[in-house]
Amino acid sequence: MSFHCDMNKEKFLALLKDKKVQNYSYNIFFFIVFTFFIIFAIRPNLITAFNLQKELQDLRLKNKQSEEVILQIVNYQSLMEEYRDSLYVLDDAVPSSPKLAQFVEEISQTATDSGLVVQSLTVESIAFKGQVGGDQESIDGSSEAITPQADPDNPEQAVDESGDGEKSIDESSLVPKSPELLSFTITVDGAATVPQIAQFLNQILAQRRLKTYDSLTLSTAKATANTVINILIRTYYL
Repeated sequence: MSFHCDMNKEKFLALLKDKKVQNYSYNIFFFIVFTFFIIFAIRPNLITAFNLQKELQDLRLKNKQSEEVILQIVNYQSLMEEYRDSLYVLDDAVPSSPKLAQFVEEISQTATDSGLVVQSLTVESIAFKGQVGGDQESIDGSSEAITPQADPDNPEQAVDESGDGEKSIDESSLVPKSPELLSFTITVDGAATVPQIAQFLNQILAQRRLKTYDSLTLSTAKATANTVINILIRTYYL
């Protein structure tokens, strides 16, 4: 038994001394070392290289988008320079506040100039900087101005209802917001001839401030030959 083991040992030692076996052993050992080298040394570098390449592509994309935005801004600036002398027309068309008194004055003066007899003017509640107001405000007769509950040219100012007369500032109005197109309407009830009504409507649309007609109703007055008009006019502001 021991003799057989000695023979196997000698064959194994002789096999290890064989040049082919030594070459295979060297190749296997080199492959194992090279595998560990790839896993622990080269792989992190490859991952870093791929990540850097991806970041480079993202930066190039962002740079392209930034260039497009800059080009758009330059175009806007060019348009602003080209139409600088006409910007006041845009401010008149869509003012930065309701300017309620001025709007009612325009309607009343236009009615007077065209011969329309105004029976009543009714203004809906107005939203100041996105805050909806309370009850409606109305005008009877041909009044040329009204007094709103708050100053329409200074919408951040609100009157304290407690009776002490102090004024407070709504904190929510101090938060900067993107410009939002707001609107309110005024209802005009009056009587005039058809040509006078046509003149009134044409003059309203010819004014600088932007106005649209939401509804228009015409009826014949029983007592006179005049035509009764009921019109809902909408105007806009920021």
